[in-house]
Amino acid sequence: MLNKFRELRALNTFAKKQSVGMQRKLMLYWVSMILVVFAAVILLLSIAGAFSQNDEQLHEVMELQLKNTQDSLASRLDRLTAQSLNLSKELSREIEGELVREGISLQEVNDDSERLLKLQQIMYPLVNTTLQTANCNGAYVILNATANTTLEVADHSRSGLYLRYTNLSASNPVAPTVVYFRGIPDIARQKDLELHNRWNLEFDTDQIPGCRELMDTPLDRPAQRYFWSRRIDLKDTWESAMLLCVPIVGSDGSVYGVCGVELSALYFQLSYPAAEGQFGSAVTVLAPIQDSRLLLSDGLVGSVNGTYLDGQETLAIHQGRYYNEYDTGAERYIGLHQTISISKGETEDTAWAAAILIPQDSYAAYTAEIQKTWIIAALGLLVVLLALSFFLARRFVRPITDSLKRFQQEELPEQGLSSGISEVDELAEFLNARARNQRLEQGELPPNIAELFDQFVARKDLLTEAERNILRYYIDGHEIADIPDLAFISMSTVRKHNRSIYEKLGVASRDELMLYIDLFRRCGRLQELL
Repeated sequence: MLNKFRELRALNTFAKKQSVGMQRKLMLYWVSMILVVFAAVILLLSIAGAFSQNDEQLHEVMELQLKNTQDSLASRLDRLTAQSLNLSKELSREIEGELVREGISLQEVNDDSERLLKLQQIMYPLVNTTLQTANCNGAYVILNATANTTLEVADHSRSGLYLRYTNLSASNPVAPTVVYFRGIPDIARQKDLELHNRWNLEFDTDQIPGCRELMDTPLDRPAQRYFWSRRIDLKDTWESAMLLCVPIVGSDGSVYGVCGVELSALYFQLSYPAAEGQFGSAVTVLAPIQDSRLLLSDGLVGSVNGTYLDGQETLAIHQGRYYNEYDTGAERYIGLHQTISISKGETEDTAWAAAILIPQDSYAAYTAEIQKTWIIAALGLLVVLLALSFFLARRFVRPITDSLKRFQQEELPEQGLSSGISEVDELAEFLNARARNQRLEQGELPPNIAELFDQFVARKDLLTEAERNILRYYIDGHEIADIPDLAFISMSTVRKHNRSIYEKLGVASRDELMLYIDLFRRCGRLQELL
């Protein structure tokens, strides 16, 4: 194994001593310079954000999140609607049955606390069952009757039952406490229920926009007209909620009252936590849209952790290609929304929408980090390629210039010392031989150099007369800028002749041509070019 290692080291040392052709080295150098330019272009494009596909990725992620959210909300609201319609049907049957047994109408229940209590006792199991089975935090029923028609508030005070969950929290979502929010307190005592600390005997229907109109409109069936209220503040509490209002329709088309379920702002927040992602915290919103504005204060907003939302903003909507911008005036969010049908029979022009919102600052920070990564990578590549180009310049070009300088000063390299350039090494070997023998006759060159010079002289015969004149000017030491005046031709014609001369003589540039001329002059064979 040790012998093999020594052989490899010897082979590597031998390979390093071998000369490489000037053309191959120059080609490698030019390739490195092209790569430097390429890396610089990549760096500029990275700074400009040309490689960023964040907007497309964000659109795909948010589109998927919005679809899932919309499906979830639509399914949930549909189930709540179906359960509320069923509650309305059961309540209608029980209320109508009791009125028939008593032989009275609902209007005759006004001012009769005993009959109101009996109706509420009949309604309680249905309301309680709905609360226990529905995915909501409250259930209620409002009768179109009041316990005291002589009060000033009698026109908007209505008897009914309202059961709600309290002590809702993310840490205790399984067993919240049921409290008695509205209704005759006798039922709370009978059912061993705690009265809400803001309990009232009756409902204030003015607090539920559209409730009185729904009770005053004869209908054929409950499904003909129902609606979700905008978010309202629950009277005398710090809480707010949306209520589903479904009419309780009798067999004769009269409306006995309104029933439904509640979705509070807190319950909605716990049900829809902020979705943490690479672009920031995505907030779920169910809110009305009016005049290109998203009215958060009238809808429900999921958990706002990681954002500056407080659920009371009005967001101006600016449509975009990949996402929309939602502007509060002080803060800006990005996201998508889609209209969703939550009511039936309403004439209100305002549409409802499910939306996903992400703080623009979070997305900007993410895109800046990605762009920074691209810039660092491109800058690193540029630095590496620049270092490579400088290394190649010193490794390949410097031996040529140093050798030519020594030739000009007639300081020949020592025997066996290699410059790494095969043509320069062969010339140095020839000049060393001439110095040792103190004689140099025409054509007395090493075979490779002699063959190279002979081929160059032979190719000279391919030049036209005009091209020979241009070559003569170069031999005489003139620059390219001098030739138009000397030859009485244009610069474009000079360049055309140059290209033809380079092609016919097999050189890549004027520098290489001048190198050949200098070598012919030093070898005493310049006359062959004339």
